[in-house]
Amino acid sequence: MSDIDFQVAIIGAGPGGIAAAHYLLEQGIDDFVILDRADDFGGTWRDNTYPGLGVDIPVLFYQLSFARTGQWKRLFADGADIQRYHLSVVENLGLRRHFQGGSAVTAQRWSEDGDHWELTIAGRPGIRARYVISAVGGYIDAKPGPDIPGLDDFRGRTMRPNAWDHSYDHAGKRIAVIGTGSSGIQIAPAVAETAASVTTFQRTPAWIIPKPNPDLSPRAQRILNAPFILTVINAVIVAAMDAAQAMLFHLLPLLPESILRVLIPRYDDMARRWYRALLRGTVRDPALRDALMPSYGILARRTVLSNDFLQAVDAGTVRLVTEPILRVTETGIETASGAQHEVDLLVLATGYEIYTDPEHYKPGTIEGRNGFDLGEYYRDHEMRTYGGSALPGLPNRWVLVGPEGNQGQGWHAMVEANARHAARVIAESSRTHREVAEVSQRAFDKWVRRMAHQGKAIRLYATDCQPPLSTYFVNSKGEARYYRPQTVSEMNWFSKHSPLSDYSFRPATIREKVSDDSPVSPVSPVSSA
Repeated sequence: MSDIDFQVAIIGAGPGGIAAAHYLLEQGIDDFVILDRADDFGGTWRDNTYPGLGVDIPVLFYQLSFARTGQWKRLFADGADIQRYHLSVVENLGLRRHFQGGSAVTAQRWSEDGDHWELTIAGRPGIRARYVISAVGGYIDAKPGPDIPGLDDFRGRTMRPNAWDHSYDHAGKRIAVIGTGSSGIQIAPAVAETAASVTTFQRTPAWIIPKPNPDLSPRAQRILNAPFILTVINAVIVAAMDAAQAMLFHLLPLLPESILRVLIPRYDDMARRWYRALLRGTVRDPALRDALMPSYGILARRTVLSNDFLQAVDAGTVRLVTEPILRVTETGIETASGAQHEVDLLVLATGYEIYTDPEHYKPGTIEGRNGFDLGEYYRDHEMRTYGGSALPGLPNRWVLVGPEGNQGQGWHAMVEANARHAARVIAESSRTHREVAEVSQRAFDKWVRRMAHQGKAIRLYATDCQPPLSTYFVNSKGEARYYRPQTVSEMNWFSKHSPLSDYSFRPATIREKVSDDSPVSPVSPVSSA
């Protein structure tokens, strides 16, 4: 018996972990464990339960392709419905027998001696696995801070979106929401329904567009659940996205940068004219409209879908403050003019650490072959991956959410494609008894050149053609690594048919399990390749 505990360790039990487990089972691989720091499946949709939470992608496309359903109450489902959906998929796949909750993986180290990964788990024995699939999501931990003087002096209640305390009754309370990202814009009008007052403190205005969210009647649900209906709908949407993305990733990169620098501002000017018209039809006060008008392009930050935030600001049920925050006091917030805002509940909706930030990868936590350290590598080099998931120096390891991994169709489509790719390589490695698989430097360099070309328009748009801007589309190194510059069909084709020759395969050095006081001798298996 080899000196490993599991053939595969999946880190994370959100949509990515569920998808990884499915594709491993599809490849006939049953020897795996799903590790998560929490005690249940769901990931983001387990942790985030704040008022107003919902998806910003139509739910028909925000689900796993192998578990499509039309059984939804609304076109844009709320967070609780998404979590119920994920748990139903877990039960249907029988994944609980593979699950080990309360297992926060704090370090991952490749063992040169045994050709396996050694995972350190907080407060529990470590795990040794031949292969690792990191299904850690993109929005896991709230950013530390914000760096506002006096924050620790506040005597009221403070909450973050991913740690909402439902035992606290916010009815009748004075609430301040700091941040106008997706979570802040969802929370403010939701709590305003019962709060005494809600004040949103805006540093940078967001592009906020309508969210067509009709109820799905029982009859509509029956139609959607009819054979092939959802498959056909998804195919039509993918074809439309492919057509638009082919221009972005294949045609526009053929143009000289000088021409793109002219075209991009003109595109943004058209978007601004449209948005000003939208604001005129929604917000009556010209001063509020000016305050809500972004100075950057519509694609430079995440666009927010909402049917109630602008309306709440217009009605005055959510008060908008754009004056800079000077400090937090014991009883509220003081702004630059000296104005005092008395507050009972302070909501810090100031964003999350994200997979495109080099700071997210701490040195000494992920160590691969020959001393390769992922944190040091991403600190000193461009943040890239092969196919959105693999990296030379990290054999037998794939990420489902990594730099240039998010294609844009939706989170589920991305993690599925990367999970399908990883399971396919693992199956080939295991089947041929060449248990160590690592993407070659040649294949990685070729992929990077290709993505650099296809991402030319995205890079120019997000960096050179925008004012200085805090956005996770551009990291602290000035790199635009959020999106994967491929069409949906290209991403899916790669996950199923990418050349396995892009990987080097070799037999593993296997140590026989022996007692602690016995010597250990390496044994090399016979390769069938």
